[in-house]
Amino acid sequence: MTITDQPKPVDTQTRTSAASVDLTDLPPAVEQFRWHLGSVLFGFFGASFFDQVALEPVAAAVDRTGRFADNFVDRGLRSFGAEQLVLWGDERTRNSFADRLKFLHREVRGAGVGDFAQTRYSALDPTLWNWIAMSAMMGYLHSFTPCTGIALTPDEEELAYALMLERFGVLQLPGRSYGLPPTLADAQRWYDDVVAERVQPNPFLDEVTEALTRLPLPTIGLPPVVRAALTPVWLVIRPVAGHVVKVCSFSIMHPGVRAATPVRLGRRERWEFRLYQRLLQTAWRRLPRRIVLTPMAYHEYRRERLAQTYRSIQLDSFAPECPASAGR
Repeated sequence: MTITDQPKPVDTQTRTSAASVDLTDLPPAVEQFRWHLGSVLFGFFGASFFDQVALEPVAAAVDRTGRFADNFVDRGLRSFGAEQLVLWGDERTRNSFADRLKFLHREVRGAGVGDFAQTRYSALDPTLWNWIAMSAMMGYLHSFTPCTGIALTPDEEELAYALMLERFGVLQLPGRSYGLPPTLADAQRWYDDVVAERVQPNPFLDEVTEALTRLPLPTIGLPPVVRAALTPVWLVIRPVAGHVVKVCSFSIMHPGVRAATPVRLGRRERWEFRLYQRLLQTAWRRLPRRIVLTPMAYHEYRRERLAQTYRSIQLDSFAPECPASAGR
């Protein structure tokens, strides 16, 4: 399979616009989904993003940089940070970051090495670029109910997708046919087509899947002295942490992608997943938002609550309160 074997491009003439999503009048379930986009609990589903390297050109590109091999938790944190900038930054932050991201990805092109020596890639190939964005959007959508216990109706799912499209839309490549699918039905159809036509087992996908139970301690935000102190404890807990992430992530993964990995979920894993869902849903309901949300999402959460407070003390009318005062 070559990089030119792409599904038909999506017509973006009817793409949802940012103005079509009214954040002041979201249904309660969609409002909860919005905060799910800023939930630290999504980390339990982080390996669902492994669908990205189920496309051989993406795997070749990531493998070529070497940064994944150095510390793939660091790479995951950088990706998560990038998403938070896109999801929760103001308009100027989002647009400038998106432009910078596209500019830097111009360098990600060429041919792989080792097992991917015959694989050519370009990060700005529309299918590969949109696949990365769609991976995130599907990951958030499919992890919502397991993480919160809240089920979305079909109409609410469509609105949740429009909400994500409004945010991730800044990442779209220029060109009429290069945009993200305009509706959830289009997105699901596009994603299914790519899985059927492009997803296949590859050595890099196998390697990162097996490495989940050997998660490296991140270096981002941890001084060397702190990392040294935490390492003995981390070596003990990481097999369990990696196993939990694997069960949660692969339980929500597209069956076609999961089939390309060495992971097989049996009765025990399905029972475990039910238990993990209960724990996550309890955490979502009971823990303070300061703990459950990322710093940027919590900042927005507090800003909106403060705005509601200030609005609540305003008058409904500036007319005189008593008729007598009107004649004075």
